[in-house]
Amino acid sequence: MKNRDSILGLVLALLVGTSLFLSGITWWRFSDQYADVQNEYYGMSVVDLSDVIAPNRVVLHFAQDMHSILYPNRPFYREIWDYARKVLDGKELVEVNNPELDDDNLRQKVGMELIFPVPLPVDFLTKVFNMNAGQQAIPQERAVISMMIVEEDGLSVFFKGSGGEFYALKTKGSSSELRKLLEQARLENPPAYTYLPPAKINVKLEEGIYVPLTTGQEEFPVLSVRYEKIPSQGTIAQFFPDFSVTRKIEEKDGAVVYTDGSRGLRIYPNGALEYSRPLAGGVKVGSNFYDALTVAVNFINTHGGWPKDVYLAGYRAAENQKSGYTFNFGIRIEGLPLMSKSDCLTVTVEENQVSRYFRNIVRQNKVLHEIKPISPIQALDAAIATFNLKEIDFLELSYLKVDDELIPVWTVVSRSKRFFINASNGMAVNF
Repeated sequence: MKNRDSILGLVLALLVGTSLFLSGITWWRFSDQYADVQNEYYGMSVVDLSDVIAPNRVVLHFAQDMHSILYPNRPFYREIWDYARKVLDGKELVEVNNPELDDDNLRQKVGMELIFPVPLPVDFLTKVFNMNAGQQAIPQERAVISMMIVEEDGLSVFFKGSGGEFYALKTKGSSSELRKLLEQARLENPPAYTYLPPAKINVKLEEGIYVPLTTGQEEFPVLSVRYEKIPSQGTIAQFFPDFSVTRKIEEKDGAVVYTDGSRGLRIYPNGALEYSRPLAGGVKVGSNFYDALTVAVNFINTHGGWPKDVYLAGYRAAENQKSGYTFNFGIRIEGLPLMSKSDCLTVTVEENQVSRYFRNIVRQNKVLHEIKPISPIQALDAAIATFNLKEIDFLELSYLKVDDELIPVWTVVSRSKRFFINASNGMAVNF
């Protein structure tokens, strides 16, 4: 009996030793790469949420219907965005009850309008810009589409709501710094625009458009495409609490799947990745917009890095309950939004945890040639004639990936559908 117990003890010790040895070998294989990821993680700077929702464009108003448009990669855009954030810091926001106040009137004053890429909740903006919440509650469902800073008996600052309502800073400041910024921008001789308000001619326009006054408009490059590299083993390890227990599965289409039984990560041949982690059922813990977006941005930052020129392009709340959000992030090319069939980054946050993550970053590579874009009026005429449109929601200059090129296009939105006009020749682009 003693011999039998001794043999069983030896076998057990051998099995335990073998297990420890194999685990050690597994971690030794990834230790250097994993250490690099950990160092990269701790060395990353925190992503500023105010940069994630930075304006798609800034319209400068020089009074008397003279305007100019700045995109995110243009001179003075950063200085203006920093100035706008400073103006809001510590201030209190109140709803304006003035029926005579409208954006057409504000547009004619000396100032600027910063147009957000997506409508944003008022309470979220209050927190992002470190504003004083104040005593007057503003309904959470209210959303803001732009910020207007104008010279009016000093400095007046307004948030324009998606329903046409306005919110203003409770106190006014000095307009001297605003004047200085506008004068510096004017000295750069930016392209001049006039504003055409919405009107019914042959087509119904939902919002006005800015039309260039001169033919010498700035040029935009046509670019070749570059994709992100296949993520390293160390980056892959970041998705799993214990990478040593994951299984690797190679699929027929060239994709590679990693799973530990509860989490799954699919790596596509082009470098795109998709992560999923189903959460346990039961009582749902709510996530407010600010906290959920913070979780999403931090997850992106620590699982592949925060890409340059990425911005919040859209979002939706979870159905039937407020337990989470799905955030869609786009990327800007030469300061303009890149249009594609899917967003470059999508993150679903439930119960303040990421349950799904998709990443497929397209980057610009080499400049192939440059073009001068046709005017927005020409783009409208081409879209109306080609697609027989009766209503236009809005149009904007943007980029579109066509084969292996990134080309400037006019994106025309009609009844929530997008149509594309080549900004070089006015021809429709099939997409």
